[in-house]
Amino acid sequence: MKKLIITICILAFAAAAVQAQNKTTDVHGFWVVEHNVNLPRVQTVKFYNDNNKLIYEETVYSKLNIKKKKTRLALDQILDRLNERTAYIENKNLVMLSLNLRN
Repeated sequence: MKKLIITICILAFAAAAVQAQNKTTDVHGFWVVEHNVNLPRVQTVKFYNDNNKLIYEETVYSKLNIKKKKTRLALDQILDRLNERTAYIENKNLVMLSLNLRN
């Protein structure tokens, strides 16, 4: 009887641990925000695919706070849209338009 109760408890904890794991999202590529210490309001946002190939680059003349969730989500959405395309896209101000930034 004791073995049965211990076995049931172990299985219950194992089942709870399996359900508690986070789901991972499929991230294809990554983005990088580069800035210069001497020019803090000029930042360059670069988007890369899985093969570390540059797919889009834009210079933003406004300070981006990548600690904000809204900014990170907007950059992730741009990355998703860029991954759907195959060719390099010329500067179309995607970041400026997505974040409603001014020049």
